[in-house]
Amino acid sequence: MSPSALMKRKLEDVTGSAVEGSRTPSRYTPLSRPQSSGSAHSSRPFPAEIPPNASIALVGLRGVGKSTIGVIVSSTLRRRLIDVDVHFVNVTGMSIHQYVSVHGWPGYRAKEAEITDEILRENSTNSIIVCSSGCVETASTRARLQEWMTRHPVVHILRHEKEVQAYLQPQSPASSPSQQPEPPLHVLRRLTARREPMYTSCSNLEFYNLWDKQQHPTLASGRYSPLSPTLKRVEQDFLRLLNFAFRREMAPLIVWDRHSPHPSSAAVAEALEERSYTYALTIPPTEKFGTIDRAPLGLEELGETVDAFDLRIDYLLHANKIPESCNPNISFISDQFAKVRRQSNKPIIYHASTAAQGGRLLVHPGNPHDENLYFSILYHGLRVGSEYLVVDLGFNEHYIRELISYKGSSKIIACFHDTREGQDWDSDARLRMYEHAESLGCDIVMLSQRARKVADNNAVIAFAWKINKRRAQEQSLGRNSPRLIAYNTGRLGKLSRFLNPILSPVTHPLLKGKPDQERDPGFGPYSQNDDEITPKEALSTIYASSILPRFNFCIFGSAIRHSLSPAMHNAAYEVYGMPHNYRICEAPLINQLLPIVHDPEFGGASVTLPFKLEVIPLLHTLSDHAQAIGAVNTIVPIRSGDGGDSNTPKALHGDNTDWIGIRTCALRYLTPVNAITTYTSALVVGAGGMARAAIYALHKIGVGNIFLCNRTPSRAIQLAEYFNGRNSAASSRAESPADTRCSPDTVYMVQHLPLSQTSWPAAYRLPTIIVSCIPAHSIQGHPPANFTVPDGWLASPTGGVCIELAYKPRVTPLLQQVRTLASRGWIGVDGLEVLPEQGYAQFELFLGREAPRRVMRDAVEEAYAKAQVVPMIQK
Repeated sequence: MSPSALMKRKLEDVTGSAVEGSRTPSRYTPLSRPQSSGSAHSSRPFPAEIPPNASIALVGLRGVGKSTIGVIVSSTLRRRLIDVDVHFVNVTGMSIHQYVSVHGWPGYRAKEAEITDEILRENSTNSIIVCSSGCVETASTRARLQEWMTRHPVVHILRHEKEVQAYLQPQSPASSPSQQPEPPLHVLRRLTARREPMYTSCSNLEFYNLWDKQQHPTLASGRYSPLSPTLKRVEQDFLRLLNFAFRREMAPLIVWDRHSPHPSSAAVAEALEERSYTYALTIPPTEKFGTIDRAPLGLEELGETVDAFDLRIDYLLHANKIPESCNPNISFISDQFAKVRRQSNKPIIYHASTAAQGGRLLVHPGNPHDENLYFSILYHGLRVGSEYLVVDLGFNEHYIRELISYKGSSKIIACFHDTREGQDWDSDARLRMYEHAESLGCDIVMLSQRARKVADNNAVIAFAWKINKRRAQEQSLGRNSPRLIAYNTGRLGKLSRFLNPILSPVTHPLLKGKPDQERDPGFGPYSQNDDEITPKEALSTIYASSILPRFNFCIFGSAIRHSLSPAMHNAAYEVYGMPHNYRICEAPLINQLLPIVHDPEFGGASVTLPFKLEVIPLLHTLSDHAQAIGAVNTIVPIRSGDGGDSNTPKALHGDNTDWIGIRTCALRYLTPVNAITTYTSALVVGAGGMARAAIYALHKIGVGNIFLCNRTPSRAIQLAEYFNGRNSAASSRAESPADTRCSPDTVYMVQHLPLSQTSWPAAYRLPTIIVSCIPAHSIQGHPPANFTVPDGWLASPTGGVCIELAYKPRVTPLLQQVRTLASRGWIGVDGLEVLPEQGYAQFELFLGREAPRRVMRDAVEEAYAKAQVVPMIQK
């Protein structure tokens, strides 16, 4: 059979009908038009409440990755996987092609609908259901999915058409150029044009599947990190969508998220609008910028000191040259949204700014076509999982109320930029606009106007004070009122944006102003305004005005004069524009910590050897992590919060972030073949405070068989008894479903393994995770350990990951041993990769802001390199 015939066969299998010639449609799928009178959308967004165990259905074209995502999610969430196509073969005993040959396409579609209906009806909980690509061709199946999605997530999966084409393209090339098959892209586009509206009408969420390229994450120093396995990012992106939709962590602590802040930090514990002095980076910065792909840096770097991305959909559509009179394409918006989501965990503000609000979207209130188009764009923002969505208050009140009623987990920001002369902040009209947004049920109200004089800044501050006083009164009566974002635009309005506490619009220095000789001229101009501010300028102003206090931080321990922590934390303060200071406090006795923590400017401390256990009696409270580990490496002061001049800490809280670094590196580098199961074994080397953190981290990610070896057997046995005792006590208590999910393998065992035992215990699988927690350098005149493990312990047929916590030297004897086995699947992770991970978590606990990870990681590398140069010079 010729390649073109093979392609035709594949497409007929997908479409359920013969492929006939017709006019080639556009490569883009337009946003769906309204399906019912008075409605501005064609599918209902996510329901307000969904059971945590509700099954999830996946729909979409063949080749978009439904089956792969289904396997990933079912494995991660420990749910049944039901593939309708596979089930069809099992039920009928025939392949789809065979069934069609016997019964024809109508007979196949009828049987497919019957099987799909049965699966959806009988598997409403704890299942991942991968629907066949052509199921939506049958009206009864569409109706069943539409009914089913009122209680369940139905996710429409998309992928770039070239990747779908590559999947469907025959693998055997033609023998000569004259025999090359006609490119099937036009056929795929016809199929897309017909099917996508059906998928949209039968789903309430959308996921754009970006190809998960395996890249070399390179540091500024030029050092290469080990490669993390492919499909990790797809897993994270999809789970982030599910977390958003279900309003809960679906796989807490057992899935590595490269961007997530510490689970106990204010960046997680508080909603963005409840925190003070938060900033939103406008991306793209102008309509001339182009698409997300044209950013001169990754979004992780551009957004490292901001709290959210203000994703300007109108700028993106303008850059893609979609005529304002036509429907914008849905796949382009989804692609751009997915690229932002892939690069950062920051909340996304989905913002299609209209011409009346100073944007590029030429739609006008009162025009039925324009209003339907505008709200179709907004409903798409709900489908892709936008944390925040901006709606123009000038549009149809009925449409706004309907949008809010179906917002799901998204928060609605009502926006109004006043361009009218004579309407200032003290006018009644401005207050009425806030009250109007409040009556509609908006979560946040964003009001702005262009400053005409400096005094306008005082006016907006007075207006905000009045609204906040009103909100406090409403809250005292048990009623909620929307938060207020209020500022002036223009050069004269900068001060108001400095002082606005919630989501002030900011830019990045590399996106600010015209390009200069130090900037690649191909990347600009981004902006020609001189009124933009950066987060660093804003925070520097806040601290210089003593609105926020300056703090002192330190690392406390013995023999720590060469610690890399000061370089790491001080670099973070610098990039944020904070005046804080982090220093080394070396001491032989724990009591020398007392004057440090009683300093009114004490902001927090890192605790290291030998005080991680000794410090506990000095603390007033401990986190659950610190209690379970039995060691503390982080002290956070608790203040009264009145902000007075005498703000000495009232209490001290202890936490542990060591386990975060170990957990993160383990999950980052475990390959899919070594995914954690009830049979997974791990080895911990050492019996000190870091070994405690390692055991806890392994338990948290679900490892049930943990072996412990140490030079002094009695200490290892004692530590094993400590954790086994905690495990026994925990298993005797009734646990909530949430607790069970946090620790999927509730029962675990820590066992001592003598170093003299060269063979691995026969009753257990060979370890696929090894964590070394012992120093590799000389201490107090004692020779270095030069530790390696017996070769038999590294005989796992699928390899594994070895995490070395020591970094003096950087490549320890154990890492050398493991890296010789790279061809057998072993990955060695050095201590300089683990150190910043726990530092990020400490920064977030200290200050309630997300850590600038690139800056901190590069600072560690630079400080380590300098430390290596000094001994060489001295020689």
